[in-house]
Amino acid sequence: MKVIHRLVPSLCTALVFFIHSPAQALANVDSWAQDGVEAARGAGLEPAVLASAEAAAPITRAEFAAVALEAYKAVTGQEPALDAPAAFPDCDDPAVTAALGLGLVKGRSDGTFAPGATINRQELCVMLANTAKAAGKPAEAAGDLSQFPDAGTVDWWALEAVTAMTDYGIVSGVSNYGALSIDPFGTATRQQAMILSGRFVETFAQDDPEAAPWVPDDPEAQGEPPESGGAGTTPEPGIPVKDNAVTGIFPITEEEKQLLVFGEVVEYFQTEAEAEAAMAEIEVPVWRLLESGEKKAGTAKLKVHAALGPVLQAVFQEIFNGEEQFPIKNIGGYAWRSSERSEHRWGTAVDLNWEENFEAEIGEDGELIATTGNYWKPGEDPYSIPEDGDVVRAFKKYGFSWGGDAWTSKRDYMHFSYFGR
Repeated sequence: MKVIHRLVPSLCTALVFFIHSPAQALANVDSWAQDGVEAARGAGLEPAVLASAEAAAPITRAEFAAVALEAYKAVTGQEPALDAPAAFPDCDDPAVTAALGLGLVKGRSDGTFAPGATINRQELCVMLANTAKAAGKPAEAAGDLSQFPDAGTVDWWALEAVTAMTDYGIVSGVSNYGALSIDPFGTATRQQAMILSGRFVETFAQDDPEAAPWVPDDPEAQGEPPESGGAGTTPEPGIPVKDNAVTGIFPITEEEKQLLVFGEVVEYFQTEAEAEAAMAEIEVPVWRLLESGEKKAGTAKLKVHAALGPVLQAVFQEIFNGEEQFPIKNIGGYAWRSSERSEHRWGTAVDLNWEENFEAEIGEDGELIATTGNYWKPGEDPYSIPEDGDVVRAFKKYGFSWGGDAWTSKRDYMHFSYFGR
């Protein structure tokens, strides 16, 4: 099953209008991107390789190498030579070779360049940071990304570049589930790459580059300009406003949730391989309880449905920021289960501290009979989840149900599920 986020007519509250591009230019630029793309085009940042290419489609490595080369030329006023011999066995594009010579791009570990491969947002930041360095205006990170809920997912090798591009206002974040996120693994489209490159040139063409005025990367992102630490604030929760995503106000309906996770037609994963392909591993901030009773900040990784990655990062960031500093020692998400109705099989459920937050049947006399785990003792055991605490509030805020009060037939205090199963 392909996990595709498409709009159904009943959920379309606004139409996406396309602007016809002039000949030999990026095609079908979305209306929200028109001004930014035109500004970048006016700065000479649209290489010939993008002529008539679909604006909303992902930009390739070779295409962005050409854009980065144009950005270098715009910042420095220098015209790089394009007559060097090809450096990669799979790519003889002169722009790629020139960009490699300047240090704007690098090849893959196997010696290839993979010119047709797409790039994500953190890779784009690295290439822009390389361009600034090559232009003699290195972009140094002054803050951090601590306020972004998905900051912990940025790869170590891209962290400095992503932070610097955020500090300078080149990258401002996208609105996912109402939280302003870096979205490091989000695929960059051609029109997004043009807009970010335009901001880059506007900033680094100055003798003394300063942060540009804050503008969200996403056309409908909500929030405030980043704090001095380079991080954005978290707006009120809402539906993600990425390309082809549903837009609306939180809380979202069952129909909208199904559209986000499954697409127009709800087809449950039939094979483990199919499910695995739809998952992503995320890293979230957590508090660890030491033997001394003190709490120490740490991180935890879990595998979940890729569509829910940003919202779960926002959930755990709120738990981490809470006054309780609730400690987490066990965490689980996706797991292949025999039942096709299992939310763990879908990657839409999370279990926490299962020994201290048991699953139990409710006996005829109302007594809880443990089926998984040992007990639930909130207020007595620090790992037990209070029903009115930070953990339950954070999950419910973002549309999850808690097994501690979701059903009349049983209790599952460890369990949080997106569809209430």
